[in-house]
Amino acid sequence: MNAIPSPDPRDDQPLRDGSSLMAYLHILKKAHRALVGHDAAHRRFMAISTRGHARKYIEELMPLLLQERARHRSKREARRKGQGSSKAF
Repeated sequence: MNAIPSPDPRDDQPLRDGSSLMAYLHILKKAHRALVGHDAAHRRFMAISTRGHARKYIEELMPLLLQERARHRSKREARRKGQGSSKAF
């Protein structure tokens, strides 16, 4: 039988300024801004007011950010391979 995970009882707690969670959210906002632009990232970030909202924000963004990181790394590896094979003598 599959048990449905119960929501965290802290999900309704407001976010505290100066917390490590808030600092992490600002880092995610900066990365999100690089992908979608300032206005869209700012609008999404401003909708966060509780720990539950923060968890949902992280769950939404992490797959996008990990995908972008993988794309960036593959481009970098392709450039490295291209530079290594064309040596000038």
